[in-house]
Amino acid sequence: MKEQIKDWNKSDKDGIINVPDHLDEAVNKVGMQLRFHTISGKNESQTICDIVYGLESYFEKINNPKTKKDV
Repeated sequence: MKEQIKDWNKSDKDGIINVPDHLDEAVNKVGMQLRFHTISGKNESQTICDIVYGLESYFEKINNPKTKKDV
């Protein structure tokens, strides 16, 4: 059975987003790029986490042969 990716990109009641350790570097790299651009009305942390969550989902699909056709 395929393991479901946890929906980690939502903030808690205090506005804190708990980024998985294995994605910290990616979040930091995307964050550096976004500091140069203001592209939406969302706050910076939410935008960064939405982008990395999307990438995580994408790479999970392409790395899982059973779902490769869905990419």
